[in-house]
This record gives sequence, structure tokens and C-alpha cells, in this order.
Amino acid sequence: MKVLLVGSGAVNLSVAGWLHPYVQELSFLVRTSKSELIDKGKFRCKYGDADWQEFTCMASSEISELSIPDIVVIGVKSYALADVSAKISSAFGADIPVVSVLNGVRHIQVLEQTFRHVVLATIFYNAYRVSPSEAVVVPGPIALSSSTDVKTVKQLRQALSHSTPIKVIDNPNDVAHCKLIMNLGNALQSIVGYHDNRSRDVPELQRLTANLMWEGVQVLKKHGIKEVKLPGVPSWMLIKLAVILPSFIVVPIFNLKMKALAINSMAQDVANGSEETELEDLNGYLVELAEKLQVDVPYNKAIYQTFKKWNVIGAQPIKPSVLLSRINSFSNR
Repeated sequence: MKVLLVGSGAVNLSVAGWLHPYVQELSFLVRTSKSELIDKGKFRCKYGDADWQEFTCMASSEISELSIPDIVVIGVKSYALADVSAKISSAFGADIPVVSVLNGVRHIQVLEQTFRHVVLATIFYNAYRVSPSEAVVVPGPIALSSSTDVKTVKQLRQALSHSTPIKVIDNPNDVAHCKLIMNLGNALQSIVGYHDNRSRDVPELQRLTANLMWEGVQVLKKHGIKEVKLPGVPSWMLIKLAVILPSFIVVPIFNLKMKALAINSMAQDVANGSEETELEDLNGYLVELAEKLQVDVPYNKAIYQTFKKWNVIGAQPIKPSVLLSRINSFSNR
């Protein structure tokens, strides 16, 4: 099996490392000819507490220089997906099996409009790059789902299950929406600068996070989405309890869980000075869906609108207590 990974972000590096022993050829399509992957022909991953592992690969910034793969794994940002999809389709045709590791929901429709065989690999773990060719991975499950390509799902499950928990889900739409709930806090953590100060206003941060997620759950329920339960992922009932239980119970647990998290992808984009983020595909999508379904989501509206104004070069962190004070102005009630 030959696998081409489009993009060299932390998730693609982590998946590539897990696939490496089970594929005939592993290659990356990268944005620039100056990529370290091209120069070195190798990358490294650190999975959990294990030592660093090194893997060989091929890499190019020109798709014409790469051999035709059996599977394409797409790990670019959502805002770049349309151009990338057109490039892949032009080079390999619409019948090439594609696997998306993207966050959000809208990318499913984009891919299914271009390709006949689409697999959703929903990532329920944290990973971040420490250099262009090195990734640190906090292990967790992957959910595989497809309505068009059972064969590729089976191949990926056989290869990846040696290294990380895999669950096959029948409905890609359900699992993508359930992952969306987990990503609603990315913008919040970016705004408050959580990864630079993990002790700032923890009770207020817990309240904001729990309500963001619970609002999301209520929207999904009204939208007809079924809950997908995975190891290590909080259930919808647990999210509700995080909102209604006393703070002396939930805040210590929240603080412990948060300290184990790596910096999220949106916070990485902000730290790198990018004004292009996944905000519209995550919080923006949820707010838009809530409006259609007439569900009041003041916490999500507040974070969404605040982030859009805040995400400029040189923006300073906002205290969680300040964000909490803004919530009421975004309520429809």
C-alpha cells in the first residue's frame, strides 16, 4: 500500500509514523520546496512517554514528482481544502480514496463533491510540532467512518490498530459533529492564552468551557445528531454535569484534565501570527446552525464574536473573568 499525506502538520506526522511499518511507500506533499522533510527525507514522533522514533519518507512540493498512491491522507487546514482537493483530483482522478483528518463538518461535503471514495478519520488526541519535521503526540483514539469506502476503512483499521485505539462508526456526520463539541474550546483557550498561563482564572475558564460544550450538545441534539462514545472523550451527560455541579467538585477535575492537554491547532496558528484559523469551521458553524434551529448559544456567540475582533497581530490575552462578563449581552433571552 502506497500512502500520500498532503500537509506535514502534527496530526499527519503522527498518523504517518503509525502507518510507516505497514505501507510500501510513504510520501508527503508539502507547501514549499524548502521543507525539512524534503531535505532530510525523514521525520520524528514522540508518542506519549515513549522515546523519539525516526521514520523515513519521500517528500516533494510538486505533486507531479510523486508516484500514484493507493490512499491520500489530507491534513491541511479547512480554508485550503478546496484548492488542495482540486490539485489531487487533477493529478490522480476522482476515484482515488481520500482520508480526511480535518476538524469541523463542512469539509465532508467539499470532499464528497470531488471524490467518490471518502473516509473520515476523526482525531480524538492532541499533537503538536516542535519543529517542521518533529511532532509530540498525546495518544488517544481515532474514529474511522465512511459511507462510500469500506475497503479503505478496513485497511486503515488493520494498520493503525497496532498503535492507537480505533473505532469504526457507521455515520460520518455523527462523528464529525461530536468531535466539533471537543473543538469549541480551541478559540477560548487561544483568547485567554491558556498555554502560556495554565493557572489563570481556572474556575471562570471551567465555566466558560463547560457551557460552550453544553450549548453545542443541545444544538446537536436538536439537529438529530447521535452521540458517539469513545474512550477518554467526555460523554454528553458528563458535559451537562460539568455545568450543573458545584465548582468545588468540577474545577479540580477540569484543572487536572486541562494541564494534560497540548496546545491546540488554533492556538498554534495564532502563535505563528496567522489570521487564518479554523474559527468559521468550528465556532462559526455551531453558531450558524444554532440560529437555524433557534437554539440560544450566548457562550458560543460571545467567544465567536470576540475571537474575530481579537485575532489581530499583537493581540493580548483576555482574562476568562472578562469574557464571562460579556456573555449576557449575547443571549436571545
